[in-house]
Amino acid sequence: MRSYSWIPVVALLAATALSADVTGQFTTDKRPPIKPKYAAAFETRDQRDARKRAIEVVLSEEPVDMAAAIGALDPHTILINQKGLQDHNYILLWVRPGNDVSMNATYAATMTQFADFTGGRFNADIKTLTADTVAGHVWMSSGAKTMSGDTYSIDVTFSTPITHGPAATKLTVGGGEPGKALQLLLGAMSKKSWADIKGGVSELALQSLTTSDHTDQENLDEALSTLNIWLSKKPGKITGGELRGDTAILEMEGQIFEGQKALYLVKMVKSGPRWVFEAATPAGMID
Repeated sequence: MRSYSWIPVVALLAATALSADVTGQFTTDKRPPIKPKYAAAFETRDQRDARKRAIEVVLSEEPVDMAAAIGALDPHTILINQKGLQDHNYILLWVRPGNDVSMNATYAATMTQFADFTGGRFNADIKTLTADTVAGHVWMSSGAKTMSGDTYSIDVTFSTPITHGPAATKLTVGGGEPGKALQLLLGAMSKKSWADIKGGVSELALQSLTTSDHTDQENLDEALSTLNIWLSKKPGKITGGELRGDTAILEMEGQIFEGQKALYLVKMVKSGPRWVFEAATPAGMID
């Protein structure tokens, strides 16, 4: 099996994904086929280069709740933890221009995954890739085999609307006032100032960073440990982001581990007149 790494204006859809046009199946010799009935799609970060975007297509046996996921920092994680995917098999496709597609077919009970991408026996003919619709055909010209000896193949045709996130305006380099607030928090972390860290995060974030029966020093130590997981250990430039009313999603470049840069998405929220930190996630690797 090939290696892979998977680690968002229109009105939101109703509670469940549209039952779009999906036919075909994914097959493997040791398991029942995956026969998706539902399709949904949204814009996400391209895991090959998180500065770019790709369209993630969800082909599932049961519907997913796109409305609950699309406004999140990481809609992908929200979706794969929904009952429609946790308890059922599914196929994920990442679609880029030029018939460049990656696939991950997942058997939910054992989290057995089959990954592939175009350029070999895995083929794609993406007939429509616009701002609002994605449609195409993916298939194997011949069966493939994993390192463990499982053979697999796919032949699926799909068409689905692309769900978009909340209306937003672009933030410039530095991130404006939300970016300044994030820099203040990073400075407080560097100085290990517990009072300034507490003042720089939302009530929701503070609940995740503290334990009521711990001392201030214990809470400081745990908060720094958690924030250094959520955020880059070596933060870099805030390259921009989106402003969604009283919420800002900042794009910050940093180092996910020694020698490897990543793009982080940082959620800042308005608390009275101030901007405060609420959550962050790595969006993917960058050069």
